[in-house]
Amino acid sequence: MKTDEIIRLSIYIITEYYRNNLEPFFEYVSDDIIWIGPAKGQLLRGRENLIRTFAAEKHSLTFTMGDIKVLCVSPHTHVKEVLLHYDIYTHYPSGNTFRHDQHLHYTWREKKIKTADGLTQYRSRIVCLHISNAWPYDSRDTIYPVHYENVSEQMRIPAQQEHYITVKASDGCTHRINASGILYIATVKHSSKLLLHTQSGTLTVNGTLSGFEQQYPSLFLRIHSGYLVNPCHAKSIRRFALTLSDGTELPIPEKRYTQVKKLLWQSPARLS
Repeated sequence: MKTDEIIRLSIYIITEYYRNNLEPFFEYVSDDIIWIGPAKGQLLRGRENLIRTFAAEKHSLTFTMGDIKVLCVSPHTHVKEVLLHYDIYTHYPSGNTFRHDQHLHYTWREKKIKTADGLTQYRSRIVCLHISNAWPYDSRDTIYPVHYENVSEQMRIPAQQEHYITVKASDGCTHRINASGILYIATVKHSSKLLLHTQSGTLTVNGTLSGFEQQYPSLFLRIHSGYLVNPCHAKSIRRFALTLSDGTELPIPEKRYTQVKKLLWQSPARLS
């Protein structure tokens, strides 16, 4: 049971879940799953019971996820506890949107599974899923907060193109971050660390600028040996510096200035 694979699966399952695609979730659910929440007092036991409950659920809701922070611990060789923290935006047919600060806890366990050819293998399965900060649902709701807009204040969020990156940070967590919220990435001298500056704060992450540049060529622009910037946040350019949307000013080497300026003007997110 590899930690990176379990984290990847945990993120994939929940992002598909909020796209109203439940198949990945049901694929990895154990027969003796325990589901706690999100409705207050809700506890469901067993995979078949869970599938029946979701099959009876009727709603017209859509969802948008915010950035995800993931912490994984291993209390036993065959067990992984994966904790996710993220914002979830629920969109109602009326046009209203509501934000909820969500905590999700998976318990993964390696279990003996009989394959189609009758062999027994160990496979990772979700034996418990706990949504710890339950929604104050209307009593008419089953799984989803269909009537939640009757008791909550609405909010609206601008539509954003979703490009996510996943990084390991020095806080021991894995972070799934919307690239639109990243301002720039800077090297940390004499280390293999980077400072990832976002609109909500700064993370120290593992990696190299060259690695990010190669992996996300359409998202970041190299303006300096020590900086990658998100062109969406480039506000103005002058000899020899670039100013970002939050007021941060980054240097541009003279020999790179003309090329950087040209690339910024050619970018879909042009300078304002």
